[in-house]
Amino acid sequence: MENSLFHKSASKATPPTPYELIEPEIIHLKKGYSIRYGERRPRGTAPWILIIGFLWLIWLYVMDPVIHAWYKGEAIRTYLYLHNFGAGPELQNLVATRILSADEIGILNSRHDPVQDYYPSPKAAGAQATEITTYIHNVALLHAGKYQQLDPIGRMRFLLFIRTGLYLPTSWDFLDPSISS
Repeated sequence: MENSLFHKSASKATPPTPYELIEPEIIHLKKGYSIRYGERRPRGTAPWILIIGFLWLIWLYVMDPVIHAWYKGEAIRTYLYLHNFGAGPELQNLVATRILSADEIGILNSRHDPVQDYYPSPKAAGAQATEITTYIHNVALLHAGKYQQLDPIGRMRFLLFIRTGLYLPTSWDFLDPSISS
């Protein structure tokens, strides 16, 4: 009966120990990757670097409307403070940037808000007005194509967008703060 196809002869080997049964699993876990069979695939360019680069390009394109909205809110506060406490050349330069329209300036001139807490001194408000004026001037230089007068980010934006013919938006009305009387 030993040569029968339907009869299984008893194995004379000892059964494996529990450690021998889980040893391949331990070796697999120590490899540090989840593919059980075969070697790791070599990594190419990390996709997150491409995503960050793409988001950086989007930010370079839309940064002016976002920053313009921020500076317009600051311009409102700065104008109110300088108009009430320290009208000087900074106020005239701020008005000359046209970040605030003539109608908005008229509304702001008629307001009587407690603005003394906006800035610690007229000097601080003047510094903010100078910062806003510099930003508006740099955006005008970018759109005018004055490459040599731009900062490094402005030069990069000029080469990426202005030189290639892509229009850069400067402001979006839905982002800008509104002035109510």
